[in-house]
Amino acid sequence: MTTADVAREPAFAAGTGAPAARMASDRVIIATLNRLDGVTGVHAHTRILSEGLRKAGIGCDVITTFSGSRLWMPIFAVRPLLLKRFFPTAATLWYRHWHTAALRTNLRRMLRGSSVRQIIAQCPPSAQAAMDVRHELGLTDRVDVTMVCHFNESEADEYRNQGALSGPAFDRVKAEEEAVLREVDRVVYVSGWARDLVEVQRGIRTRASSVVWNGVPERTSDVAPVRRSDIGLTDDDLVLMNVGTLEPRKDQLGLVKLFAKVAAQYPAARLELIGEGPDRPAIEAAAKELGLIDKIKLLGHRSDVPALLQLADLYVHYAMAENCPISVLEVARTGLAWAAKPSGGVRELLEALDGVALANDSIDESIQALEPLLCNADRRRAAGALAKEHFKAHFTQDAMVKAYANILGLANPARGAR
Repeated sequence: MTTADVAREPAFAAGTGAPAARMASDRVIIATLNRLDGVTGVHAHTRILSEGLRKAGIGCDVITTFSGSRLWMPIFAVRPLLLKRFFPTAATLWYRHWHTAALRTNLRRMLRGSSVRQIIAQCPPSAQAAMDVRHELGLTDRVDVTMVCHFNESEADEYRNQGALSGPAFDRVKAEEEAVLREVDRVVYVSGWARDLVEVQRGIRTRASSVVWNGVPERTSDVAPVRRSDIGLTDDDLVLMNVGTLEPRKDQLGLVKLFAKVAAQYPAARLELIGEGPDRPAIEAAAKELGLIDKIKLLGHRSDVPALLQLADLYVHYAMAENCPISVLEVARTGLAWAAKPSGGVRELLEALDGVALANDSIDESIQALEPLLCNADRRRAAGALAKEHFKAHFTQDAMVKAYANILGLANPARGAR
């Protein structure tokens, strides 16, 4: 199946392998090394999927590294207090080893005497922990382990790109990741592009695999409304917005350069960046150097993103490599016109959610692509309405949960499989 094929299918594309039928009373565990609260896409996926499964009448527990004894905390504290600053590779290995050990302990306690039939693991170490525990407890024939592939090329490469993994340790982590991908019962990718990277380009043969796009609740939770004046904007401003961690992969620095040309043609243009990260000083310096300090605002981390999106005229996603970003789905849910570089899995979203494709390597070509939206409010409203319509069809929390239920053979005890 090609990436284009996946992009045209509603909610998910099934891959090889068929799920075994399950009883409605079976419970699901979502296993993760992360705390439940957090701002990354993996954190959001865990919360949205677990809440959606419960809403559908499917029992679900989230088991994390932190679900058990607090006696692990002194061990965890070694990493941020000492290792991460001076020995980044050792810090990564420490994190993976001890957080996996804690998760393994918590899963062992949960699985004993339970009716759990499915474990959905959010990364290779959590999948390995789940497979270790089911083997130890003699549950290999009763408990399936599915791993969700959130990474782009590989976790090992992402660590290395962040300067957190190098040398033989990199090769070891990558080999461990490949072994997990081959051994779990099923891999779920959040984009067709990611499956192509793993199974075609890397040549890793999985037991079974599927593609399930991310989803978000169709309606936002209650957040206080925000007015443009609250963040220093006027009704006459042409507001461009971007949400994401301020880091090289998200390329807000490149977006600032693009915005400089937009602002030269549209004096009312303003750029609002939502998020925090290591690139903040460089972004602030670039804005000052380009004379845009009064037109670019860095709003930092915000818990009211849905309310802020209501203030924008246009959303611009400029990441160099993304899988299935939650932020784009929230934009479509808002009914906001959007544009993005066709990088990674975002190419699928551009087609499925009617975004405007920017040029990966040309600011001038990107400006030309944006021009119809920048100069015409009616065009923006129409584009946003179409994105919202397609969001409701394919990218809601319910659509994602239905896809997982179908793939894993889960049944709603009240109404049957959703």
